[in-house]
Amino acid sequence: MPFQDCICFRLGKAARKVTKAYREEIATHGLTHGQFFLLIAIMEAEGLLPSELAERTAQERPTITGLLDRLEKESWIERKPDPRDRRALRIYLGSRGKASRTALLTLFEETNQIFLDRLTPAEWAQMQSMLVKLEA
Repeated sequence: MPFQDCICFRLGKAARKVTKAYREEIATHGLTHGQFFLLIAIMEAEGLLPSELAERTAQERPTITGLLDRLEKESWIERKPDPRDRRALRIYLGSRGKASRTALLTLFEETNQIFLDRLTPAEWAQMQSMLVKLEA
């Protein structure tokens, strides 16, 4: 089998194309790819613990901590004490995150749609099913 038919090669190549489509627009906001998708996850569900964000974004906890540190320094997010457990900090959008919410969600949705438009709804459902199998 030629290396171009290797599943790892194909998935990597597709992932790089999708990432590149986001990269230029994300950069105009001063964000990295990882920061951008973490912000999108926070926008979908504010008030999560860092461990919950790590699980939700399939990232390691130390990676999330580093991303959150940088986002907090630039006012994208805020860490607030959990009212039920003062040892825990929950993650919310900061002033910059709130101000950029609409622009970032639009960027996310429009770029994602560019790729979804290449598939029929049935193909997308089948692809999601296949990806879940590979992740298992």
